[in-house]
Amino acid sequence: MRVKPRSISITSGKGGTGKTAITANLGVALGALGKKVIILDGDLAMANLGIVMGLTKCETNFFDVLLGKVDVNEALHTNYGIKVIPCGFRFEDAHDALSKVKRERVEEVIKEMLRETEFLLIDAPAGMADTTLISIAAAREMLSVCNPTYASLVDVYKTIRIANILGSWTRGLVVNRTGKAADLSVDEVEQFMGRALGSVPVLADIPEDPKVQEAEREGIPVVVYEPECEASVAINELAKVIAGETDLPYTPWGEREVGETTKRLIRALTGRRA
Repeated sequence: MRVKPRSISITSGKGGTGKTAITANLGVALGALGKKVIILDGDLAMANLGIVMGLTKCETNFFDVLLGKVDVNEALHTNYGIKVIPCGFRFEDAHDALSKVKRERVEEVIKEMLRETEFLLIDAPAGMADTTLISIAAAREMLSVCNPTYASLVDVYKTIRIANILGSWTRGLVVNRTGKAADLSVDEVEQFMGRALGSVPVLADIPEDPKVQEAEREGIPVVVYEPECEASVAINELAKVIAGETDLPYTPWGEREVGETTKRLIRALTGRRA
């Protein structure tokens, strides 16, 4: 039976929201539910997904794949039950990869990834850089991460507006680091989004939890480091929401998903239509 791949970009309006940690832990939590998961580090210039996932000494990465130096499978690194394609840590490598990328190579890479997985999670860079647009444009769905502050809300609002323009459907919002010290309640966040955008549901609120920082220092996803802590419980519940959603606004099966995602990524990377 063929898998039904879904591509989801994980975004935030600004840095420091905990987006990469959410991406890594959501991927691991989906893997624990028996799902096939690949996480692609879309932050081409400031990659750090590999650090969160404990993959700091990878000899191959996404840049090598784009440049045709290695196959996709050679850049897939398995940890905690899921597969990760990290980026290198040198900006020069990112510039080299993007300047030499070919449409045919992008198409081949995306087809390989989506046919090997059920969930392709793309960890998008924060802000409105070109690489952010690449990550948003590459995915059919977007999951936005914000903190319960006015500044974070305004920034993530802008990201969602951009996603709408690019044709990526915003599945919902994750409010990270909630608690007594937060500027806004989850209800206030949802009300703001309702007024600003019509309706963007809060799919999960992840409480402020010291275990998250402890886990990051150890290079271990918190859902593995301390499965029973409040943050881990909330992330595992989010994974169930994502995995159990069946009423999708598009035909989920493979060939359409492969074709659409390939076209989006080619257009974003090269400025040309497939």
